[in-house]
Formats: sequence, C-alpha cells, structure tokens
Amino acid sequence: MPNPGHLALVAGLVSSSYFTIGNISNAYFGVMPLTERGKTTLPVAARLKLWNDFYSIAKFHMAASAVASALSLSVAAYTLLSPPLRNLLALGAAASYFIPAFTVVFMLPLNNDLIAKLQADSVKPMELREEQRVLEQLDQWRIMHRVRIACGLVAWGAAVTALLATDKIISFAAN
Repeated sequence: MPNPGHLALVAGLVSSSYFTIGNISNAYFGVMPLTERGKTTLPVAARLKLWNDFYSIAKFHMAASAVASALSLSVAAYTLLSPPLRNLLALGAAASYFIPAFTVVFMLPLNNDLIAKLQADSVKPMELREEQRVLEQLDQWRIMHRVRIACGLVAWGAAVTALLATDKIISFAAN
C-alpha cells in the first residue's frame, strides 16, 4: 500500500497539473486571446463580457486547485523522508500558497473594477477613454496572470520531479 506521502504527492501533481495546464490553455488558446488588442475586432464591452464569463467560472476551479495543490504538496513534503525532495516539495507548496495570496492582494481589486465597469456599461455604454482604460486593465490582468502561471509551473515541476525521483508508488508484483 502506498504511504500517505505518495498519495499526497499524486494529489499535488493532479491539482497542480489542473491549475497550470488549465491556466496556460485559457491564457493562450482560450478566451483570453480574444480580449487582447490587435487580436480581434470585438468591441471592448464584448471583450470585457468574455473576460467576466471566463472569470466567473474559473475563479472557483482555479482557486480550489491551487489550494489543493498547496495542501497536498505540503503533506507530501512533511511525510516524505528524502531531504532534497522535501525541500523541493516545500518550494512547490510555497508557490501554490502564493497564488491565492497574490490573487487576493493584487488581482482582486482589478477584478472588482473590471466587473464594476461591465455592470456600468450595461446601464450606460463606455466612452472611448473608458474603453481604453478597460483595455489597459485587461493587459495588466494578463501580465499578473502570468505570475500565477509561473507559480503553477513551479508547483507542477516540483511534483513531477518528486514523483520521478521516488521509488515505485504502486507495485503490481505479488509479495
């Protein structure tokens, strides 16, 4: 039977994979490229609506996967005996813990402002200056989102490396 550290490591790998691959996919192949300047002819209000639709779903999935990754990698770091792997997993856990903290401190005010602008636009359409400000804020959001992706890559890399460096977790041989 696998030990709890190995189970936590697998859980950390799964949750960090979900966070990292999901965010990379959305940032470069999903909705977010449709909000970029020069990549679409969509009106600014439509871009903001796309961002909001993405955000309102992703905030639950990505927050949960970042926290699950942080907790799982912490348990794995605590229970695995190899000091180098423990340190690597602690780094991955710290990167995962950083994601929600960074989001709340730096991105939440921007998110709330973008949501308020979308709600205001439904009452009174944005003027050109407001549209330019929204495009700047979406650019700023994308930059900050890349910080979260980088942290996700650190957590994912730590989990993959630790998994590859551990002994067999599951053995199908008869004892």
